[in-house]
Amino acid sequence: MKILSDYPDRICLEGMSFYGYTGFFDFEKQRGQTFVVDLVLCFSENRAVVTDDLTDTVHYGEVFAVVKEIVETGKCNLIEHLAGKILSAVLDKFPLIQAAEAVVSKPDAPVEGVFESMSVRIFRERKPNRKVDGREI
Repeated sequence: MKILSDYPDRICLEGMSFYGYTGFFDFEKQRGQTFVVDLVLCFSENRAVVTDDLTDTVHYGEVFAVVKEIVETGKCNLIEHLAGKILSAVLDKFPLIQAAEAVVSKPDAPVEGVFESMSVRIFRERKPNRKVDGREI
């Protein structure tokens, strides 16, 4: 299994903020709260670096829309599960992405004390030797 640093080319979507209803407690599911998502999309080689063609990369506006839909409409108990749903959807919908890491943060987590946020960091990768548009990647 590779790790994030094994992928030289990355697209980063940082500090995406959404209002959602994920949480263990009923009041979190009813009132909702802000979630901040960072997403790193990994490639062994992003062809768009050479071609300057959007079809050779991933449209990050479309990725943003997928993440927004999942966070704002999902009602998970745990941010771990929410992060997993985000990664599954992104890997399913964007076949050029070879691996991805999601960080889901709850700045207003129901915890007594002083903190910036509570978060989880999940990394997933595809199985190697896949074909996209007839090319092996």
